[in-house]
Amino acid sequence: MKLGGLIPALVTPFDGNGEVNFPELRKLVNVLLEEGADGFYVTGSTGECFLLTDEERIRIVAAVTEEVNGRVPVVAHVGKIGAAQAAKLAREAEKAGADAVSSVPPFYYDFKFEEIVRYYAAIADAVSLPMVVYNYPKFSGVTITADNLGMIMKYCRVCGLKYTDMNLYELEKIRVRYPDIRLLFGRDEALLSALPLGIDGAIGSTYNIMLKKYKRLWAAFESGNLEEAESIQHEACRVIDRLTSIRDISAEKYLLKRKGIQAGDCRMPFKPVTEEEKRFLDETDALD
Repeated sequence: MKLGGLIPALVTPFDGNGEVNFPELRKLVNVLLEEGADGFYVTGSTGECFLLTDEERIRIVAAVTEEVNGRVPVVAHVGKIGAAQAAKLAREAEKAGADAVSSVPPFYYDFKFEEIVRYYAAIADAVSLPMVVYNYPKFSGVTITADNLGMIMKYCRVCGLKYTDMNLYELEKIRVRYPDIRLLFGRDEALLSALPLGIDGAIGSTYNIMLKKYKRLWAAFESGNLEEAESIQHEACRVIDRLTSIRDISAEKYLLKRKGIQAGDCRMPFKPVTEEEKRFLDETDALD
């Protein structure tokens, strides 16, 4: 398995009762495959992972892998605070058919990095799947660097790094020091800035609604048409401005109706999208 290209970080559709809407999830997977998705990142931040039960997380992984049927890789995020709990979730994700597991570093308790390494090692020891380390310092409080990534790699089969950070200098150092791991950029608003560093792909929340746009951006960059690529990135950023003025996940789920997907609201304590916000989002253009 080689991860690369544009990989949507899937939202989790809910029905009117707040339960996982599996028919809509399967429909979303197929819509995105038709649009050119190169893989799926499941039950991550965009999927509201910490608002799901473990059983729901595994059922979601199973539904996505079944629908994908080997066409593209599926990465299951199994992040928890406890190592044993994350390892158990990883074992279940492997049984459900995931191609790789991923995890944000354990958070809240201000763990020392040697403790974070033990966490990743526990997950790696529990499965035969490779690991995609998830660097998201804004939310986890932990920064994965070129120096400390090597500590994790001593104990884990690291196949990739999901790099959701704006420190492109550090990203360049990681690319140079670890040329064999798959670098997957996680900041949709700066994809064009990361492409010259030699990233292998990107995992994005807004790929749920703008995948075709980012596919055009990547193609323009590869063909050397930087002016077009820049224009497309600016278009994407203006949409992102609208999403983040409300809440990006909630807004994306609402806008999925344009693809015929009923994704519902996010789970509490997230608030529902208001009627005024819906009218504002209805004015959003340039999604394709």
